[in-house]
Amino acid sequence: MISFVLLLSCSGTSLKNLFGKADDATERNEKLLKDFKIEKDVMDKFAEKKIEQPGQNDKLTKKKANLKPKKISKKKTKKRQALKKKVKEEKVEVPTASSQEASVPDFKYPENFPENLQDMDYESEKYWNKYHPYIIPGEQAIFAIKYGIISTGNITIETLPDTVLGDEDVYHIQARVKTSDYYSYLYELDDLCDSFIQKDKFIPLKFSLIQRESAQDIDDLQLFDLDSLSNYSFYKRVTKEKTKKEKNKNLIPRYFQDPLSIMYFVRGLPMNFGETYAIPFANKGKIEMLYATPEKTETISTKIGSREAYKVNLTTEHEGKTIKGGKMTFWFAKDETRVFLKFNAKIKIGSISGDILEYKTK
Repeated sequence: MISFVLLLSCSGTSLKNLFGKADDATERNEKLLKDFKIEKDVMDKFAEKKIEQPGQNDKLTKKKANLKPKKISKKKTKKRQALKKKVKEEKVEVPTASSQEASVPDFKYPENFPENLQDMDYESEKYWNKYHPYIIPGEQAIFAIKYGIISTGNITIETLPDTVLGDEDVYHIQARVKTSDYYSYLYELDDLCDSFIQKDKFIPLKFSLIQRESAQDIDDLQLFDLDSLSNYSFYKRVTKEKTKKEKNKNLIPRYFQDPLSIMYFVRGLPMNFGETYAIPFANKGKIEMLYATPEKTETISTKIGSREAYKVNLTTEHEGKTIKGGKMTFWFAKDETRVFLKFNAKIKIGSISGDILEYKTK
């Protein structure tokens, strides 16, 4: 969501059918990496592997279900019973959580790793220990976007099916912003954002932002190598006048978010009023900070009904072209879902806001 607040002031003239299927994003990412002539091992490490969904192998499942269980000989049965008796008689020490933690070696940073990033991790770790994920399968929320009082388009944010990136199990979150037909005479855009987040520690592995607009065509891809603590950043901007390409490799801390996943991270933090959470996030190859402070609860009126909500104030150190002072406010439902309900932000040309229109889970 942070990424969309940063890009929503872009403008251009009318352009129809900017995006097709969501699969276009994967294809564009692959083309971008080939365009930058990235090594195959890097591409393979971040390649998405489709997970077989329920129902895809119904014939095989039925076949297995109809198989008759193998008969176990009386001799083997007696051996198993004797083994069970032996296990009961002997005292077997089961590893406790503390003994398991003690057996795990401390994390070792790469040689000459910056101290400021190590210090950042020291502070961030306590926030990650407090975090509880609110990833609801099939969740989809649609927001109406306004500049001041003018309705300009919609943002759709949804949780796509879990997948695998390289060898890591990941959550897949996607957001899409599209201008309305009414506003297209001023400008039109259709931008797609994807975040792939490691399930184990809720750390992003891949962030993709594809902007399709009449005045420009942008691909912004970040790959996060958690083994070497490196961020591979690829940026390509095409206009009628020129093509700009940037490729960078920078170090990252162990704990961070990307411009989309950070919304879900704030969503899952304890809503302790007055407490400020300092959250690092990677943006175009650089590490920036977002500060989130839960302020209070209040009842707000929305298209999906009146809801009691947590009001959270956010500030960033971002020095971009659109954000003025980096001030934003998010509202999350005060219930077991923590649904994202509303946001507003100050930008140089005024203010931008988003209110939920529809919400569903599949």
